[in-house]
Amino acid sequence: MTTHMIGQLLEVKPIEMVDRKTEKVKYSTDLTVMFDGIDEEGFRKVSVETVNVDEEYYDELKEKIGKTIAIAYTAKVDQWGVKFYADRSMPVLELEKNPLDYSKFKRKETAKKS
Repeated sequence: MTTHMIGQLLEVKPIEMVDRKTEKVKYSTDLTVMFDGIDEEGFRKVSVETVNVDEEYYDELKEKIGKTIAIAYTAKVDQWGVKFYADRSMPVLELEKNPLDYSKFKRKETAKKS
């Protein structure tokens, strides 16, 4: 299954990590992505995720900071559960605007009461 992470790209950070067993240096990229939505009661709900992707993403995405992007992910199921991996076979999309823009929805007059 392929899914997309959509949000505003806030940061692109190169990561260098030393493998403790082999002592080889591994490189990757951390992306900080913000999604701005609303909850069931109409209040603003902002979530920020930091995701780790291949080092090849760094050069491609460092120029897209501040823009809305969509990154393709492939879900894989193994004995430990479901894991998501960035899918390099699909391009990172730069979107003109957030297709999931909740700002046009109005806050409900009254909150739900239990």
